[in-house]
Amino acid sequence: MFAWRARLGLINPTHRGKAFAFWYRHAPDGVEIVPTFIGFRSGSREGFGLAFQRAEEIAGDLKEVGCHLICVSGTPPFLLKGLDFEREWGRSLARRIGLPVVTAMEPHAIALQAMGARRVAVATYYGDELNQAIVDCFARFGIESAIMGGFSLSGQSEGLYTTSLLGLDDVSYMQVYDYCRRGLQRIGTGVDAIYINGGGWDAEPVVDLLERDLKTKVVWAQAAQMWFVYCKLGIDLRVPNCSRLLREGYEPLAEGQ
Repeated sequence: MFAWRARLGLINPTHRGKAFAFWYRHAPDGVEIVPTFIGFRSGSREGFGLAFQRAEEIAGDLKEVGCHLICVSGTPPFLLKGLDFEREWGRSLARRIGLPVVTAMEPHAIALQAMGARRVAVATYYGDELNQAIVDCFARFGIESAIMGGFSLSGQSEGLYTTSLLGLDDVSYMQVYDYCRRGLQRIGTGVDAIYINGGGWDAEPVVDLLERDLKTKVVWAQAAQMWFVYCKLGIDLRVPNCSRLLREGYEPLAEGQ
């Protein structure tokens, strides 16, 4: 019998299989993941503008196949609109479909808050506008941000990104490690955690390595959203090798400010 604990509807921003694989690999017994995607192919503002209508259509379909919760991934569209929009959009969609909806950005702040982070080093592949939006979001939770600067693979930017959406497929986890380590060294002391945004690069293999080597907490966006989803479902998920957040059983303090 499938989904005897929960059936989760996952709306991913791109066609990438690795994002779905992360959720499948860590799904506990009795949880079924139903994968769908919006289909972003570039980091352009115009493309992101279509995200919400498409996500609403997909969410209705996911309800029809028996999902118990809808998770909408992909932070840039929400960052461009801001935290107040994200909250209201999520509440409105939840009312319309009669299911809980977890949005893309707020869970990351809630995870950092639950772990006691007050000043975080922010690792992204974004330009200044999206990075400033992260700063503004976290400030609502009493969290100060120190931006590492958007990762650039080849020096070629694309829209709101410092590395193109397709180019992220060529970024190795070793490069993610090196970028985060060097970025934290530049920022210096007084940082409680590293926050890694984005499911487009291969960050999962280095989360534990960064925590051990740099003696700090690391919150990766994908892991934070997964953590929050299972908190919402009332399922105790423990993952041994993808950050303290998923290993040590943190609970949300509150859903923002």
